[in-house]
Amino acid sequence: MRWALLLLCVACPLTAQTAQSMRPGESLSVRLEGRVPPAAIPAIDSLVEAAVAESLPAELLVQKAIEGGAKHVEAKYIVGAVRINLDQLRRARNTLVEAGDASPTTPEEVAALNAALKRGLTPSVVSRIVAALPAEPRGPAFHAVADLVERGFDQDSATNLILAAADHGLRNERLLDVSSRAVLELQSGKSYSDALNSVASELPDVPGPPEEPSQRATRPPQRVPAPQGAPSPPRVPSRRP
Repeated sequence: MRWALLLLCVACPLTAQTAQSMRPGESLSVRLEGRVPPAAIPAIDSLVEAAVAESLPAELLVQKAIEGGAKHVEAKYIVGAVRINLDQLRRARNTLVEAGDASPTTPEEVAALNAALKRGLTPSVVSRIVAALPAEPRGPAFHAVADLVERGFDQDSATNLILAAADHGLRNERLLDVSSRAVLELQSGKSYSDALNSVASELPDVPGPPEEPSQRATRPPQRVPAPQGAPSPPRVPSRRP
């Protein structure tokens, strides 16, 4: 579930992000050349320009086009997929505005909500989160609720838990810790309501996720002493030049 935060990091406006990936004076067409069918480039360029003009996370459209090219999708289908994604970003932006988000919406917030809407978040829940967190990034809260909804938790109950965590001062990755903890409680055999209640009783001291094996401190191998009476291994004489 940590991928949610990665999305927040990559969902930057095209004008900022592509500047790091293209040489000075390099156009989007040059960036796409050789990576998507030539016939698709003019239409994609137009769609990306529209996203930039509307302050939407246009880089997501670029990546969608490149993904289609890598899979050898026909030009018309790549353009269609990019157009659908642009419409979805507009829907996310409109949902934020209708929920009371202060104008202008940010590309990062639109990208985060767009991903959460695809995972089942409803506009009513978006309105609750925006109202509860009016002046701060809400992406982690969107994703934390979406994590729970994807696993069958009632949407309103899941939102209650995440907003309760926010009331306790938890933010950003800590909200994802809360949703992860509820999923673990469910997997341990508890019912949906018991899992949520269990995590709510732990607030704000909900533990983080277990460490990945690669993150654990490695200990040097210990030599096991030979049993008493066992013959010692022969010593290899050192060679001098």
